Amino acid sequence: MSNLLQTGAEFEKKLKERAESTEKMLSDEFRKLEESVSKAVTSNETKIKDAIALFTASTEESLKKHREGVKEAMMQHRKDVLKLAGNTGMMLLGMVIFLFTVSGGTLWYLGGMIQANLEEIRKQNESLEKLNAKTWGVRYHEGSNGRFLVLPEGMKAETNWTMENGKQNAVRLVQE
Repeated sequence: MSNLLQTGAEFEKKLKERAESTEKMLSDEFRKLEESVSKAVTSNETKIKDAIALFTASTEESLKKHREGVKEAMMQHRKDVLKLAGNTGMMLLGMVIFLFTVSGGTLWYLGGMIQANLEEIRKQNESLEKLNAKTWGVRYHEGSNGRFLVLPEGMKAETNWTMENGKQNAVRLVQE
């Protein structure tokens, strides 16, 4: 029996050793697995972080370029609008100056024409006064009853006169 006990004790000892060995082996394997999983997770985490950082940097760079492009386009558009407004303003100013110049020139020309016409009327009035003085106020009138010489007030006509040795009839004006 002692042999059986001894065999049982040895068996128990071997089982214990085997259990400890298995436990140690499993513990080592689990630790290795844990380290491997931890490395894989850390590696994946690093890869994901790097990918996110790269994507973020790329996106930020893209946005920065887009902002710069939009800003540049806005500045160019602003310059174009200011240039267009300036050109339009200068064109309007030119048109106003042109209209004032044309209007002033027209007024000056018409003023000159009016002055010339007034001078012509004055000359014609002088000529008419001289003519009236030479004709002693006699006026010519033509109507439906015939042609007449109208004498000024206070004058009368003597019709028995001739000129050029009797070839032409004449009328003498006499004060009444």
